[in-house]
Amino acid sequence: IKIIILGSSSVGKTCLLQKAFENEFNQNSLSTIGIDFKTKFFKFDDTKVKVNYIDTAGQEKFRAISVNYLKGTDGAVLVFDITKKETYELIGTWLDDIRENNKMSIGKMLIGNKADLEDEREVSKEEGEQLAQMLECKYYETSAKTGQNVNEALDEIARTTYLIWKKSNENRNSIRISQADSVK
Repeated sequence: IKIIILGSSSVGKTCLLQKAFENEFNQNSLSTIGIDFKTKFFKFDDTKVKVNYIDTAGQEKFRAISVNYLKGTDGAVLVFDITKKETYELIGTWLDDIRENNKMSIGKMLIGNKADLEDEREVSKEEGEQLAQMLECKYYETSAKTGQNVNEALDEIARTTYLIWKKSNENRNSIRISQADSVK
């Protein structure tokens, strides 16, 4: 299963993955150039599932690369910085990219990152929850610095995406069986 992490530059996409996979936080983390991958194995329904998290660059000049990786992804995490309203307002453009480049139903999650900076908040928790409700997905507020909700959010998108992927494959298999039966 492939899950892409999307959002504007400096919202903390790379830091979220570093916290989840290496339990590290680097305040001066360099911006991702192109893409990077992290892999984790899960067991869902007695099935071993390999999940690739695809970390994308948020800068506009790398957008074409990020968009190219949308094709064939099974899930997407849309990340914004709760201290920068414009990153929240740009979630719609990332969602448009998903719709234009991935024709199947995919797992989605909305993350408001940098929850440790409550005093600098520009996006309320309610605004995040309302957007998630509109997108029909779960919303988590995370902090890559403290680790708040990081593993929970990334594990949940893996589980959600797996269930959608499984249902999609069951539907494809039943269509194949039905077509084979009608050929007889």
